[in-house]
Amino acid sequence: MRPLTAWTLSALTALVILSLCLLDLPDPRPMLEIRTLPLITHFGDLTPQNPPGQVFRCAQDGLHRIDVRLVSSKASRVTLQLRPDSHASEVVREATISPQIDPTGHAFSSFEFEPIQDSADSTYHFSLLPASDTEPSVSPWVRFHGQVGVNDPWGDHFLKPGATHQGDFLSAHAHLRAMAFPVESLLPEQGTAKLMIFDSPARTQPLRIATLSTLEETRAGWAFFTFEPLSESRWKRYHFELQTPESCRLIGTQSEAQGPIPVYKTFHGLDLPDSPLLAMTRGSHQHLDRDLIFRAWGEDPPDAVLTRLLSRTGQRLWLAAILWLLSTTIALRVFVFFIRCQTPDELHRVSDTV
Repeated sequence: MRPLTAWTLSALTALVILSLCLLDLPDPRPMLEIRTLPLITHFGDLTPQNPPGQVFRCAQDGLHRIDVRLVSSKASRVTLQLRPDSHASEVVREATISPQIDPTGHAFSSFEFEPIQDSADSTYHFSLLPASDTEPSVSPWVRFHGQVGVNDPWGDHFLKPGATHQGDFLSAHAHLRAMAFPVESLLPEQGTAKLMIFDSPARTQPLRIATLSTLEETRAGWAFFTFEPLSESRWKRYHFELQTPESCRLIGTQSEAQGPIPVYKTFHGLDLPDSPLLAMTRGSHQHLDRDLIFRAWGEDPPDAVLTRLLSRTGQRLWLAAILWLLSTTIALRVFVFFIRCQTPDELHRVSDTV
């Protein structure tokens, strides 16, 4: 094979490979997707009094579907209500479904509704409520911002109510900013739950104090205590004290040395700016430090992905494509050359040339 012909075929093959890759781009994709795995904290059972929700910025027209990761232990029905801007606005779309029973909660449940044609660059809020004919037995997953440090599993013992629970932990990351505890029920209007963080068990002055407001009702979920980040917390040991009201059924585990002890998760890090995820909501209260795990779907024309890539990369995308074609062409040419050299005639010809 002539060298010029070989290089031409290699270049054409590289171009075909690139074209096949581009053919996959028009497949429908969500305009917004939270891909946090593994799933580690869930909200708890839905309640009509303080339903969980999410505020987000829409990037496309034609918003017509929202998928939410839900964990369900029995058959039930869930209603999604969509509003512009916030929970106080009028409902513009509503959908009720029966999520599949999935104790692991890894499957998305899809709420589809009439498309909103002019949804691009607008802010929307959706909330999740148990349908009027259903008892709450469904929980959405929550992603708290930041890295996870201590990551205990859900416990298997109820701890003594109205008591002060203590523990020590080593912070593996900087900016310690929150702790989450599993509760079977927590009704702060019947008493305040308070978390205090110390730098050692001997200190009497806490570094941080966090309390849950009356809106923080939690049923069979993780209760989050957030506080001002401790900026230099990496590799430091901390002591905590958690005071719970009589109404709180805190979940822990059994230690051979200490007896019943609390289980918990710690979170570290700082929030990233300019996110389309604006806040998770609980009733009328906003949480800027966490989100529901969901996907939002809008119009997805064939050139939508390519358009987004161009808007984010500019001319660098074309430069990357040219460099990819050149490197792939060279790699194919070298590969074909060595394959042909495996025949005795080619090996003899190469040795004669040398």
